[in-house]
Amino acid sequence: MSRPVLVVSAHLDDAVLSWGGTIAALTGRGVRVVVLTVFAGCAGDPLPPYAEQYHTWWRAACATAGDTAADGMRLRRDEDVRACAVLGAEPVHLDFLEALYRRGTGGSPRCSAGDDLFSPPGPDDLVLEKAVAAELGGWIARLAPGEVHAPAAIGGHLDHVLTARACEWALRDAAEEPRARWYEDLPYALEPPDNGPAAVSPLTGDDWRRKIASAAAYRSQHPMLWDDDWPDRLLAHAREVGGGSPGERHWDTAPAPDGDH
Repeated sequence: MSRPVLVVSAHLDDAVLSWGGTIAALTGRGVRVVVLTVFAGCAGDPLPPYAEQYHTWWRAACATAGDTAADGMRLRRDEDVRACAVLGAEPVHLDFLEALYRRGTGGSPRCSAGDDLFSPPGPDDLVLEKAVAAELGGWIARLAPGEVHAPAAIGGHLDHVLTARACEWALRDAAEEPRARWYEDLPYALEPPDNGPAAVSPLTGDDWRRKIASAAAYRSQHPMLWDDDWPDRLLAHAREVGGGSPGERHWDTAPAPDGDH
């Protein structure tokens, strides 16, 4: 039997939205796939004001979102479990806090507005990056995957950048370095920058149907990301990537800090 594949996701939806068709193709061939989400930790109350705005959107989208930080993260983890079940993948949730919830040493929120989510990593972020790299290194050592698939950080979201860089460090330190693939980040890649030559993972119709069914599980996130036509937008992009048939794009070399290759 082939060695497992570790798919690293910054947030609870990134891997499925960006790479779900490839995950479906792998599990359809009997490959064990572990989808590991880095920033799935539960923040404490009270939430930073900008994070509270997100939770308000989640409560509007899902009656089960609840009022506390723990309620919100429980909802999102449950969504991810259901999404991974559709794909036949195994979810793993780490306890690092995403940028929305992080605070500096003085207690001030890391993110007070949308632009902060796309700002360069600061000193506290770089400390976090090292901790994430160490955790990922432990999972690579235990799982011994044949391949590691990680976000390319297209769009420059802070957490995606930290995840990509942490993966790069963890892979370099691995005793037996697995093959790496760096998948493009959706929805940011719907308007992609010039990231150089890319490879395409072709998908069957069944792979695509399973991806869309899996992505539909993230009910709390859809109102923030796009309108109800999101399956059509994803399909149009996948056909553009695949030259008429659905495909998902990736690179075989590690991204630069801003997502360029």
